[in-house]
Amino acid sequence: MINLEDYKSYLLQNYNLLEDLKASKSLIFDRFADVLKVLGFIEERVERYQKIEEEFEVIFEVGFSYFYEQLEEVKNFIHLYFQKDLVSLKKYEELINYNLYLTDLTETLKEKSQYTANTKTTILQILEEIETIVSERREFNDEILHKFNNMLQEYVPVGTQSTQEIFALISEELDISF
Repeated sequence: MINLEDYKSYLLQNYNLLEDLKASKSLIFDRFADVLKVLGFIEERVERYQKIEEEFEVIFEVGFSYFYEQLEEVKNFIHLYFQKDLVSLKKYEELINYNLYLTDLTETLKEKSQYTANTKTTILQILEEIETIVSERREFNDEILHKFNNMLQEYVPVGTQSTQEIFALISEELDISF
């Protein structure tokens, strides 16, 4: 049985941040869009039918956990480096989004027992570089993201899907619009 109270409470608690990210057309909000669509779809089904399929319960639990962890990481970035200045955050959102991707990818690789020592070293190196650029407010361009992708390419099996990508597929399968 899904307990919607924690989810609704968390959304309400973070309403202003989510609305600010959405209004600024942030990549970070885009990262959450499919997850929020799917969670909202399941929330509606629970409210309408009270009992739903076990498959939806699992999807909801995974999605809410993922959303919570990712949004808390965003809030940490905002608190540590931007003092709630979302305009400055927007300048670095590609790097923050990449950081969130790496966190998601790490969990995916661990679940599949594909998180090797080399993979861990590479991911930690990229995370440190991202943090340095953001904390020192350095300039960056798309080349840095290409560099990161090239570094990961050797250690991430082709076809590895992150939680975000899986929720995009679920959203598409359910034909949910936002």
